[in-house]
Parts: sequence; structure tokens; C-alpha cells
Amino acid sequence: MTRPNSRPFGPVPPTAARTVRCPICLDTFAWPADGVFYERNGAEFLPVDLTAVTDERKRADILRSALLRCPNPSKDSTTHYLPAVYASYAKPLVIGMVGGSSSGKSHLLAAMIAAIEAGELLPYGLTCRPVDFNLHNEFLQSRARPFTMHGKKLEATKEGVTSYADALLVSSSAGTWPVAFFDIAGGDLGKVGKTGRFLAGAGGLIFVVNPSMALGMSTDEDPSPAVGGIDRSDDAFATVLGRLGGGARLIDVPAAIVLNKSDRLRFLPPVDSWLRLTGTGQVDADQIRAESRDAYAFLHLHNARAWLRPFHECRSCTLHFVSATGAEAVGGVFPRGVRPRRVLEPLIALMAMVGIISGPEAAEVGKR
Repeated sequence: MTRPNSRPFGPVPPTAARTVRCPICLDTFAWPADGVFYERNGAEFLPVDLTAVTDERKRADILRSALLRCPNPSKDSTTHYLPAVYASYAKPLVIGMVGGSSSGKSHLLAAMIAAIEAGELLPYGLTCRPVDFNLHNEFLQSRARPFTMHGKKLEATKEGVTSYADALLVSSSAGTWPVAFFDIAGGDLGKVGKTGRFLAGAGGLIFVVNPSMALGMSTDEDPSPAVGGIDRSDDAFATVLGRLGGGARLIDVPAAIVLNKSDRLRFLPPVDSWLRLTGTGQVDADQIRAESRDAYAFLHLHNARAWLRPFHECRSCTLHFVSATGAEAVGGVFPRGVRPRRVLEPLIALMAMVGIISGPEAAEVGKR
């Protein structure tokens, strides 16, 4: 007896009738059943010849690291590639990290991927493996491990990057989904241009709040916070919400608002109590609602209403207290290492809102 959605050797090749939206250029195209695939060799992409490969296991193993060149029918983007398995499962989920350049998006994503790699989603019934093995390994070696294992502060995301940072195949009892994470520079998110085009195809958003800006705090990392007053705002938040709204009363993209760097607020209630809580391996809609209520009240009390816009403009939204680092960096390093806290809570909430995590409790997450 096989488990639901199980396959003997790998993904089932998609048929030519399967229509796919590229998460990078946003064009839709018919995924070819017998397309030309490529393999990454440093900075080059070399064709993979599968004509003589008849063994099913060997072919599946080759396709796990192979890529398909996006045809980009509109011809408005530079050459880019998608993993060969991208169209072999349920509709892909594109998650965008939204926030200003000092919000800590990159550290949060690195901490999330490291926690997933450590198996912290397994108690929730979720298994994860790379969509693109080479890209995932590159992310681990250049971002996640230097940060989480060696305490190195990551460089800011370069402007002009249009591709996803990493992508995982996430499996639950409900199926398997490719999940792509976009970490675009805050300066690019604050503009309406090609770099943020992926937002039009996003299925989930994580809005990252920098307390130095939202609460007017001064720290060694952020020595010049916004001056207190009603004009405090985040250009990335405003631009992204304006771009997705399109005149609709509510945006049908689930969102999670993350009060990042909450370690700076760890002595303030109710932040202190939430940071001490760890994941239980079960989705608790009442607990998520309670945390959302406390985080909303905390931001509202400190006159950070502009950072609450996603709650009012997205149909489904949760709020979370999170610390990607556990401490501030000194001279480009975290001298005592990093101690991430609750970094997977926003992702778990998003996966419940989109149906990757199913069940009665998951169905209630994000509801008002």
C-alpha cells in the first residue's frame, strides 16, 4: 500500500497540456512533455541529452537537478531557467519577503531555511527537499550556514536580482508543492519595476517589520531610525500593497506580518512571553490569533500603524513576534552566535492559509 501522492522513482513528467506561470517573468506557457533540459556548470548552462536514457530511475535522478529554459513568450526578460520538476506537482507557491533594506529579510529567510534543513517542519507533518539541488546547496553554503553556524552577518541583497533565492518541494498529507522564496532588495521593492514583477504571481507574502523604523528606536545596527510621528512608513510595504491591490477591497494573497528583531524588545510585554514559546508541532488557530492580536496591539500602541496595512488590506493575515538572530551584530559578526526564535511561525501560518497544512485548525488560521 502506498501513501497518497507517493511515486516510485520521482515526479511524474508533466503533459504538454500543463500550463505554467513562470515566477520570474510571469509569462504563462505550455510546459513541454519532451523539452530540452539543461544542467548548471558554474556560470554556464549545458544541454542534457536524455535520448539514450531509458532507465526510469536514472532519468528521474538526472531530472532532479536539470533545468528548463523559460521560453519567455513576451520576450521582455533576460534568459532564465526553471527546475525540471517545477511543473510536476501541485500549483507552485511563490512566497515574497517584503520589507525595507534594514528589516532583516535576508537573515530571516536564511534562518528559516536552516530551520527547515534541521527538520523543524517534520513535527507538522511536512517533509521538504530541494527543487533545484544546486541552487539550494548554493544558498546553504553562501547564506544559511555562514549565518547560522558561524555567526556572520549577511550582506544586503543586491539590487536588480529578479530570481528566487531558494525553492523547496514541500509535502504533506494533502500533496506536494514547489515553494519558491523571493528575497528582493528593499530598494527594488519600493519601486514599480521588473524586479518586483514576481509579486503579481505571489501566493503568499511575509511582511518584515524593522522595529527601529516602526517604533523609532536607535541601535548600533540602525543608528538613525525614523523620527517619531504619524508620517512613519515603509516604502516597500506601501508599493507592494498598491501594486497588488488593483482597486480591490481586499487582496486575495495570504500574508504574515513579522515583527522581526524582537530580541531588542524582549523585556517588553507581551513580546517577552511570546519569544519564550516554541513550536508544538501542531497548528493552534487560537494561539496564532492571540499572537496576532497582541502584535497588532503592540504596533498600534507604538504608533506604527503604517506597518499594519497588510492586516487591513489582505483577506487573510497573521502577525508574529520573531527574532532571526537573537542579538545584534558587532563589526559584521554575531560574537555569541545566532539564536533564532520563532522563525518558522509565519511560514507555518502561511502554509495553513494556502492549504499545504490542512485540517480544522489550519482552516481557521488567518480568519478575522
